[in-house]
Amino acid sequence: MKIFDKIFGRKNNPKDFPPKPSWKPDFPINYELILEKAIYYTDNKRQFAIFQFGTVVTFPDKVTDIEVVALKILEDIYLAHPDFNPKKMDDGNYVVEYSQPAFTIIFSEELERYSKYIEDNYMKGLCKDEVLINSRGQANVFETEGKIGLFGRSKMFLDAQNPEIVLTHGL
Repeated sequence: MKIFDKIFGRKNNPKDFPPKPSWKPDFPINYELILEKAIYYTDNKRQFAIFQFGTVVTFPDKVTDIEVVALKILEDIYLAHPDFNPKKMDDGNYVVEYSQPAFTIIFSEELERYSKYIEDNYMKGLCKDEVLINSRGQANVFETEGKIGLFGRSKMFLDAQNPEIVLTHGL
């Protein structure tokens, strides 16, 4: 594609990869509640790591070094196109799932408390030149679940850009 970059005057900027949204939610994180809910959502059958902005990386099989494997999985999500799927849970919270075994929990209390903030900022959750298709085939048209997904994914991007594990759960 370098020829098109030359023709159209675009410069290849390695700093643009991986793409990053401009949205940087910085609300307080309740790690103990994330731990409790992650245990519940995994039926206490998986090891996992919780990152500083709330991303939970799980392991389908037992691992010996939770931190090393968690960092690799988060990196794999970040370096691929980080697709996401918001899913409402039986307790009213949402889980934003990714292409690898990881998720971000968006608590119903967060949605109530920050609904205006999410509504005002969800488009900042898109990366430069990104187009996302919703369940009805529409490009960059988001219903509630899509906005929640962008909110959760923005937190995952923050974790991927500055990965810091704050809690682990081993079996």
